[in-house]
Amino acid sequence: MSGSRRSAPRQSAAIVAVGDELLGGAHPDLNGPWLAAELEELGIAVEHVHVVGDDELALAELLRELCAVHVLVVTSGGLGPTPDDVTRHAAARALGVELEHHEPSWSSIVALFAERGRVPTDGNRRQALFPAGATVLENDRGTAPGFVCTTERADGSPGLLASLPGPPGELQPMARAGLFPRVTKDLVVESERPVVGRLSLWGIGESDFAAAAGDWLDRATDPVMGVCARAGVLVLKATSKGDGARARVDARIDEMRARFASRVVSSDHAELEETLVAELRAAGLKLAVAESCTGGRLAGALTDVPGASAVFEAGFVTYADRIKSSVLGVPEELLRTHGAVSAPVAAAMARGARERSGADLGVSTTGVAGPDGGSAEKPVGLVVFGLATADGAVTLTRRFPAVGRERIRRYAVQQALALALWAVRGRLAELDIQPEA
Repeated sequence: MSGSRRSAPRQSAAIVAVGDELLGGAHPDLNGPWLAAELEELGIAVEHVHVVGDDELALAELLRELCAVHVLVVTSGGLGPTPDDVTRHAAARALGVELEHHEPSWSSIVALFAERGRVPTDGNRRQALFPAGATVLENDRGTAPGFVCTTERADGSPGLLASLPGPPGELQPMARAGLFPRVTKDLVVESERPVVGRLSLWGIGESDFAAAAGDWLDRATDPVMGVCARAGVLVLKATSKGDGARARVDARIDEMRARFASRVVSSDHAELEETLVAELRAAGLKLAVAESCTGGRLAGALTDVPGASAVFEAGFVTYADRIKSSVLGVPEELLRTHGAVSAPVAAAMARGARERSGADLGVSTTGVAGPDGGSAEKPVGLVVFGLATADGAVTLTRRFPAVGRERIRRYAVQQALALALWAVRGRLAELDIQPEA
């Protein structure tokens, strides 16, 4: 490949998510953001993410335009067995080639159906059709293989068009096993591949971070800094290229870790629940949770982590006051005197979860997620957290903005995870906790 083709400005990509259900808003596109993040790590900048309906002619025209400009075009979806799955036909039309039957893929589809005690339909034969000259990407999670085709851009230089299935559980392993190695081999220039470092912080907003970071966020600096906030966690990213990039990135991450030491969650892009499970395991500790306003989401976040069974003992969803009393042992007098959303009840819930499960730590959530049920004293967004250990119980009260029931509960789950993590680290003094009265 020529040096001009491999120059950084030309290593751009476009992603096309296909499906009327995406275009109509019935389902969000989960693949575009994931693909963009993964390709960025390879040094391929995604400049556009398109969402198009199940229209073969419109999709073919879009693919033709994108392939003329970008070194890589990736589609997701539209590889199923029904007539509205038009991606393979649109790709062939855009490339000016015919579709060809691929017998190995058809044999794999037949075998997969046989394992499930079924027989494939005539529609499934469509899934063994590929543009002439395509490299087939096997799908060991479903019936829709993907494919990669070579393209020719407007300047005569080659590129790639890849089509992947829509379900993320099929797309992601296929991309990792088949597409990314091909992209690395054919398109990636090692000197242009970025070195990336990350640091996750808890309990600091973007504006506060920007004020503390100073010129770190100047886009002209090296490493280039990026900030992404999600549900209370601030993910910082440092990116550099060229000679000495790793040293520059590591130095910047070390600077940030030192400056925000009391806020650091992890330096490996792990989620709060992943970090908590790992540190519970390292410390040999067990955890149980008691939930009211979060309705099982805290237990769900923990059990989503592989290996959580080594540290997670039990989850109690005690929505009604009488269940708080009968299951967790919360005294009825506390509920009558203070109400369910109160520090004494949160502490009793955490203590009950710990004692009834035999865990080392108990964490609880009780609050007003809305949209109704708030009052002047206990407004929507008020959540009280409890933490119980062998040394006793403490509580933490947070007032989240009234941004909707689901977001409040998501914020509450993140805060509960952070409370447990800071307890495991022996750093509860850094939080605004209150001892049990």
